[in-house]
Amino acid sequence: MDVVQAWLAGDEGRRADIEEWSREIRDKHSPFHWHLEFPEVFFLERPDPLDDDKVNGAAFMDAFVGNPPFAGKNGVVALGDCYLDWLQTVQEHSHGNADLSAHFFRRTAVLIGAHGSLGLVATNTIAQGDTRATGLQYLVSHAGFTIFDATRSMPWPGDAAVDVSVVLLAKGHASEGVRQSILDELPSPAISSRLRPTPERSDPVVLEANRGYSFQGSIVLGLGFTLTSGERDALITKHNENGERIFPYLGGQEVNTSPTQAHDRYVISFGQMSLTEAERWPDLLAIVREKVKPERDQNNRENYRKCWWQFAEYRPGLFEAIANLNRCFVTSGISKHRVFAAVTPQQVFTHNLYVFPLQSMTSFAVLQSKVHIPWADLLSSGLETRGGYRPSDCFETFPFPQPDPRAVIPAVEAAGERLYAARAAYMVDTNQGLTQTYNHLKDRQHDDPRILELRALHEAMDRAVLDAYGWTDLAVPPFCPLTPDDTRALDAFQDTIIDRLFVLNAERAAEERRLGLGKPTAKRSKPKRAWNAKTRGDERQTTLIDPDKPGDPR
Repeated sequence: MDVVQAWLAGDEGRRADIEEWSREIRDKHSPFHWHLEFPEVFFLERPDPLDDDKVNGAAFMDAFVGNPPFAGKNGVVALGDCYLDWLQTVQEHSHGNADLSAHFFRRTAVLIGAHGSLGLVATNTIAQGDTRATGLQYLVSHAGFTIFDATRSMPWPGDAAVDVSVVLLAKGHASEGVRQSILDELPSPAISSRLRPTPERSDPVVLEANRGYSFQGSIVLGLGFTLTSGERDALITKHNENGERIFPYLGGQEVNTSPTQAHDRYVISFGQMSLTEAERWPDLLAIVREKVKPERDQNNRENYRKCWWQFAEYRPGLFEAIANLNRCFVTSGISKHRVFAAVTPQQVFTHNLYVFPLQSMTSFAVLQSKVHIPWADLLSSGLETRGGYRPSDCFETFPFPQPDPRAVIPAVEAAGERLYAARAAYMVDTNQGLTQTYNHLKDRQHDDPRILELRALHEAMDRAVLDAYGWTDLAVPPFCPLTPDDTRALDAFQDTIIDRLFVLNAERAAEERRLGLGKPTAKRSKPKRAWNAKTRGDERQTTLIDPDKPGDPR
């Protein structure tokens, strides 16, 4: 830098060094500058062939067709320490987690004039998460582009074993010539930046009514806290008071594999006690001191080192929310099938479980229905072939049939009860868990009478949930598609459901703003008042459960 500054200040003796560095840079990086490479295109006086040859000062490239390099966030960072910072500087609303292909969509959009089109091959994450927000969502919402043709996922025709998306967009006069949008080679009324056959919708927002009804389990951070059944029994035999701080420990694997969602481990928990308080249980503290403290002493977070006898993240709000409940619902954060189960609240939940302090089978039915699950799949992230679940994205934004997630709707309650009871009995009788059960339910070759019954109960429950929303015009698709027509019907159903939920989320959020509703706390000594269904022009009967039941507070 000093050499460059000296040369810029007039020191011609530095010219030779500067020119040598310039040659090295060109040899290594071969920079490409669009305006210098195509001066006949990028000049203000060029007539625009897409605007009746008017000189509009924006006649840049008419169209782009391309295949950008495939790279995720790590691949972008590998291109240089400053490259990601540069991308986010030159492209507003650009996310650091976006795939590189999203940045190519943005770059081509800049190089197109007021009228033009582009078509690029992209990673099949182009319509998801931060990649979507950086690329397609920005182009549709802020840059005037319309998606008129897309293939959501297809195998790469070359040697690479990857799936790709192909997306075509147009703006200005070029978009006016589009008579029919095409999605996956079929006519579509519209194509959103999520590559769904629906209009573009604003991102959903968190609904105040849903706050405090979803929690991640505790982050224990130390296997030394856990005990086998034998170890627990020995400790209680030694001193009965040891049982006061030993709790059942339930994780996602047990929920998905046990026929009864039973735990097979225990965990020592001192809650948020001070070390002096924890010393009342010297046997347990000695175990934690020996097996947990050495690991915690190496942790980068000071609080984890200092409070080595406590869980890293205890989740007091969760324990407070479930303390007086007879049951709550859980789902594994990562799971092959998105399934929900009722469990006793008197246990510690692992960090890979999400816990819902809800008791009614109405809540279960809605969460397990084909209304909530497509919404969750769309808005959550996954891991490989196992679907992920992120409550902050897909639960807190989800509009229940009634604004209060605890509202009990009799027809939905009954349908949920019937399915849950039949499912539980099947799992016990066959000694298999939720994952195996839903493997059978979704296997079109599996035609055991009890599986057929469970599918029918799922469909009946979906019907009750749809009716609770007032969506009586929608037919329930088969739980397990058996024919191509079934699959198309399911896809169309999910597209319609998701679009309606986007609209309902916006309506609910607007109503909450109008009412000036604030953020509720996890602690609720009284049932939260439900909206009166009749004020919404809805004659369905709605009641609330009472959370004030005896339990085992932590």
